[in-house]
Amino acid sequence: MTTREKIIKESLELFSVYGYDSVSVRAIADKVGVTNSALYKHFKGKMAILEAILEESKKRFVEQYTKIGIEDMQWDNLEELCMAMFEFQTKDEWITKFRKILIMEQFKNQELAALYQQFFIEMPVICQAEIFQSLIQQGILKDNDATVMSMELYAPFFMYHTVNNETKDYKTLLKKHVHNFIISNMEASDGANYSKEVSSQE
Repeated sequence: MTTREKIIKESLELFSVYGYDSVSVRAIADKVGVTNSALYKHFKGKMAILEAILEESKKRFVEQYTKIGIEDMQWDNLEELCMAMFEFQTKDEWITKFRKILIMEQFKNQELAALYQQFFIEMPVICQAEIFQSLIQQGILKDNDATVMSMELYAPFFMYHTVNNETKDYKTLLKKHVHNFIISNMEASDGANYSKEVSSQE
């Protein structure tokens, strides 16, 4: 790991625990094991480090969307894709720390508040809505508002993003939610076929 990568990694950790404003450049340098002047050779200041964290986070989101094939979403793999993204947003160490930073700072920094909304609300809703609109046009999905449908599907996942309780079986509930969502929004014939397929697999 390069010094630059160490600075970004340790800053992510410090920001997620103490908040962006509470962490000094000296604290970051001490954590990395370099002098302030050495740190400034890589970044102009804290904001530049935060921007690097944001860019890396965007990259990781795009890679995850590509990995799970989000653009190829269909009814038969909707549950799998939803659970894969939920795991990513709640278990991936980098993303969970990134989310903590945005949650803490959103009430003090309008730009970070906008980023929190973009990453964890708008991006999932818009992406799903585009896919749902395509399924509506294909006659697979009922002719309802695609954005509202996307919000309906995503809401419970978003609600449980910030819950840290391993004793609760949220996954089972979320899978049931996706199943009910599919049944409610598919055209009658497709919905009936889907129910039969699910029943035969149980």
